[in-house]
Amino acid sequence: MAGGGHHRFLALVLAGSMLFALHPASAQPVVDRTLAGAQFSVQQSCAILKVNFNVRIRYASHFPLDRGDEVRITVNPIDRSQAAALALLTSRREAATVPDGAALAGIKAIDVETQNLTGPVLRVHFDRELAYQVAPGSDTQSIVVAIARGKSSSAACQPIFPEATYGTPAASNTRGSEPGATIRAKNESAGTPSGSDLRAIAAWMDEGRTALKHNNLGSAIQLFAKVLKYPENQYSAEAQELLGLAHQKAGQLNQARAEYEDYLRRYPSGEQSERIRQRLAGIVTASGEPSVLLKAPKGQPGGMLPIGRFSQSRETTWTLVGSASTFYIRDDSFRTVRDPSVAPDPNANPDDHAVHQNEMLTTLDLMGTWNNDETKGRIRFSGGEEHRFQDSTQRDETGLAALSVETLVKDWNLSTVAGRQTLNADGILGRFDGALLSWQPLPMLKVDLVGGAPASSRYDLPFKNERYFYGAGIGLGPYFGGLEATLYAIEQRDRWLVDREAIGSDLRYVDLNKFAFGNVDYDIRLQRLNAAVFSGSWTLLDKSTIYGGADYRRTPYLSTWNVLLNQPFATLYDMLRAQTETTQQLQQSVIDQTPIYKSAMIGFSHPLSDRLQIAADATIVNLTQPIPQTAANSSLLATLPAGNEYYYSLQLIGSDIIKAGDMFIGSLRYAQQPMLKEYVLDFNTRYPLTNDWLLGPRLRLGYAVGSGTDLKQYTVLPSFLVDYYWSSDLNLELEVGAQWVRSMQSGIKTNDVELLATVGLRYSFHADSSSANAADDKRKLVTPAAAALCRYNTRPDGSNCVLPSPGSR
Repeated sequence: MAGGGHHRFLALVLAGSMLFALHPASAQPVVDRTLAGAQFSVQQSCAILKVNFNVRIRYASHFPLDRGDEVRITVNPIDRSQAAALALLTSRREAATVPDGAALAGIKAIDVETQNLTGPVLRVHFDRELAYQVAPGSDTQSIVVAIARGKSSSAACQPIFPEATYGTPAASNTRGSEPGATIRAKNESAGTPSGSDLRAIAAWMDEGRTALKHNNLGSAIQLFAKVLKYPENQYSAEAQELLGLAHQKAGQLNQARAEYEDYLRRYPSGEQSERIRQRLAGIVTASGEPSVLLKAPKGQPGGMLPIGRFSQSRETTWTLVGSASTFYIRDDSFRTVRDPSVAPDPNANPDDHAVHQNEMLTTLDLMGTWNNDETKGRIRFSGGEEHRFQDSTQRDETGLAALSVETLVKDWNLSTVAGRQTLNADGILGRFDGALLSWQPLPMLKVDLVGGAPASSRYDLPFKNERYFYGAGIGLGPYFGGLEATLYAIEQRDRWLVDREAIGSDLRYVDLNKFAFGNVDYDIRLQRLNAAVFSGSWTLLDKSTIYGGADYRRTPYLSTWNVLLNQPFATLYDMLRAQTETTQQLQQSVIDQTPIYKSAMIGFSHPLSDRLQIAADATIVNLTQPIPQTAANSSLLATLPAGNEYYYSLQLIGSDIIKAGDMFIGSLRYAQQPMLKEYVLDFNTRYPLTNDWLLGPRLRLGYAVGSGTDLKQYTVLPSFLVDYYWSSDLNLELEVGAQWVRSMQSGIKTNDVELLATVGLRYSFHADSSSANAADDKRKLVTPAAAALCRYNTRPDGSNCVLPSPGSR
């Protein structure tokens, strides 16, 4: 007990120093972020985790397949520019804040490795062995993990995150049926609804709750009855309860009584069942009069009414989750050059020394949410500071990755997001400062309006270059079992000059086994195709996965700013003041100087057994500069590599080889470029000493040989990672490594040695409205999500339910 108190006191001291000193950074020492955050929801028999990315991704594979204390999910960035940005990140690891309540479901940490041979790997760590299912999210930039309550996944526990509308903040659902209840399908049909069916059901449920709230009882009855025509799913119990209530409020007491009695036959135990018994007793004793709304049963989570979704509580609930972290990063290199044709210089430094990084990196990530009768929303903040120690010429920098307010007006189904944010839709790819307005008048129709200014770097001030854009999009679907489409138009200006003017369409299809995404973007001003992209994956019955894609695009997309690619000017305005070009000449320069990127990729993963998985992929890439079409442009710098590049990779993953929970990954990659051939062999290990100590030794070996030259290069890169989970909210990370590179060309021998070290702490915290009066009532420390998870993790009678004590997480 004393030891635990000592750890908690130290954790608070460290967190305080990070929050107020802001001279120490995140458990992810990176210049920018791959992960946008995570969301969490509790369903009837499982917990649902959704991890959001700042880039569009394609699901490739995951391992172990269905249970373990860690799941590794391989993803591929869809957009080339974003994939290139991932390769430039300062660190190969980045972490996301564990959402409030997720720790009670066994989720210990969420991170991503960005510099793997086969693509970025999302890792979800659990504090014990759990059963789970994995699927891509419906928005093309998320992964959903369904975590089962028992030792194996059930048909009712599907990786579908319960989002009712496009782009709206998702709230935790803590009112599903009791996990211990006996489940029998309403319509007695076998199987489970598809992913597209579940999204349609979620939309009908949301419409039904709104109709019930506004006393539109006929519509509510039709919608809930439609939901109950599907096989048993996470919405069935709630739909039957609300169908009975709608009949009761409409004075149709016989129908209400039949639904309540049927509910109790299907779900005989749990808090919801007790509520139904009270309503049924009210019908029996009320002599035909509909019963009034009942008060919340004693111990109802958060003191909320059982039917709080459609009965006004006139209260606002809020949560705050966040993480703060401090990392010290050091990167030194030493170079030795031996040229036998040149006489030695006695005054030369035989070992040139350079310091690439010597800094403290500090980041703070916060997510606040609120929910009341009229609105719900969230406030997002993500920022960091780099404090450099090299010399006085380098200044500290403070960056803002995200600062936005998202609000949903429930009665209007209208959502807005204002501030610095990231969007990969409606013709926008990346971060911008501005606002997005989304209105969904119908479940299968959404209208977007967006406007703002690009923010290419987290260090950019808002509206830095006086570039502005505005656009609109119309979302349609799902149709034909899960097909969704977005049509958009966008215009961007640099002051008065049109910079980009395009129309396009996104097509998406997602279910539990298949993912497909397509995009076409056409510049109507320059009459050129900007992009034609296809990406997809298909999980087979034996859990094998086929994935791949084809890509044709201008990189970057056509815009007037592209003429600056080969010009010594900072802005387009500066160039126009110094030169005189007609509009036609300027447009032709844009076309001539924008490279064209083409690629095709196919991959396959296959489970050899419960403990072994093999994966392989092949990629062909071509990046060339268009041939200048006018004599005036013939001297432009158009010297990008010509010819195709080929990449092949093979990976073998094994788990539980030496002890339970360990993991071994071996990867081989071959690259054939016009001027170089490269072979890379990578060994990566995860070895848990205890539940709190995790070791990760790694060794990467490389060999490169020139094509048409006598270049030979050898690379050895060992590294060692230590993760220590000091407590549920404090994590220590230490990684040290070295890289030796030896090159030989034309008789000249070069030896490079690079030493790398990263060490730091990450602290997570949360607060909520239910803990505001904890001094008066200890039960108020229990959030609705925590109470639902307490039921989720124990027997239906709650006999083993252990809720958090005051001050604990």
